[in-house]
Amino acid sequence: MTTDPGELLDELAGLRKRARDDRHGYWFPLLLMGVLSLVSLPLSQADPNPTDHLVDGGRGWWLDPLMHLRLKTEVVHPLALSLYWLGALVAGLLATVWWYRWRARRVGVETPTGTYVQVALLGLVAVLFGIPLSTSLFYRYSPIDPTFPVVAIAMAVLLGLALLAFRARRARLLTIPVGLLLASVALSLLQVPDVGIDLGMGGGAQFMAIAIGLLTLAWIERSKLCAVIAVVFTGCVLIVDNSPMKIDALGAGQDVLLLATVLVLGGLGALAAQRVSP
Repeated sequence: MTTDPGELLDELAGLRKRARDDRHGYWFPLLLMGVLSLVSLPLSQADPNPTDHLVDGGRGWWLDPLMHLRLKTEVVHPLALSLYWLGALVAGLLATVWWYRWRARRVGVETPTGTYVQVALLGLVAVLFGIPLSTSLFYRYSPIDPTFPVVAIAMAVLLGLALLAFRARRARLLTIPVGLLLASVALSLLQVPDVGIDLGMGGGAQFMAIAIGLLTLAWIERSKLCAVIAVVFTGCVLIVDNSPMKIDALGAGQDVLLLATVLVLGGLGALAAQRVSP
């Protein structure tokens, strides 16, 4: 055993690196969400007789929390697609937590999933409640024009209140959900007209929720490869949500197929990289 301080530090750094590599398991949630996205393709069949339900769903359309789990292109079975994605997001969250705990018992190095669970829940709450609330409040009932300064101030106030709710030491069962709701509404304000960043208001918000979860995993695992995959996927989601380009031959499954391909290839690449890692 060496007694040189420099060599000891090098050995310690090597042990830390191997421990991080051993706990890396992000290939599983990548592949899982990619497969779940591919399975949704049959439900993403375009409606040959569209009814513009995503443009004007009638009175109280914004109260439908599942609306944003659909697609921008109208599909034949919109409710079935929404329910599928609701179940897929919850199942993906539970399966990912189970995977990391199972892997921790197997390799002896645990990846903490508490932060991932909190952020994933934030994304789910944003999809189900934050986007509908911000849509109704700032598009239909806001007494002032939601210009960029107004949105910036509103976001700052909401995020400040959310932080206070998260840091509260009492009534955690109440303050945590309130904080999640406030934070999700704040983030969804990015898509008001004067800001113009569509996070899935017209459909497809489930992919932004997946992107948020992947970015969190990259930070938790301190993995450059996971970060690259997560950033590429997030960029693709933003392009899909904000690009008017459509390929008629692919129909409503065009965007789903692109994003699912990124997830599957990313998961396979991460798995291959882990297998060849010394």
